[in-house]
Amino acid sequence: MILHEPNVVRQGGNGVSHEGAEQEGLLVTPFNFSMVDKGVYRSGFPSIINFPFLETLHLRSIIYLCQEPYPADNIEFIENHGIKLFHFGIEGNKEPFVNIPEDAIREALKVLLDVGNHPVLIHCKRGKVMPIIFYLFHDTYES
Repeated sequence: MILHEPNVVRQGGNGVSHEGAEQEGLLVTPFNFSMVDKGVYRSGFPSIINFPFLETLHLRSIIYLCQEPYPADNIEFIENHGIKLFHFGIEGNKEPFVNIPEDAIREALKVLLDVGNHPVLIHCKRGKVMPIIFYLFHDTYES
């Protein structure tokens, strides 16, 4: 069973704990997870509880858009599963399309368009990945 509302999974609160999810055999998606296109997914920052779900995607690549270093648990997960990490340190903006470095967007788009990197997960902290990347992806992909 896949639990699509990871926000109900929290320690010390109501809902299912990490241990409870494992015991129940639940697969918990990362916050704001969705499929963008065949083999292309987006989400908020995955945590340990999401790793069993991510395994089902058979990811080849992860595109990480935040400036912060990738956490050790996540590095261990991707190394153990042969997943390539593409880290584009793009500063989050409250206003869409303001001060977004075009070169970083171009490079991220190249990785995203290379089907050799699919299945791919693109994520930032909250899963509100800059819409311009997906707009450009669909615009370029469908051309």
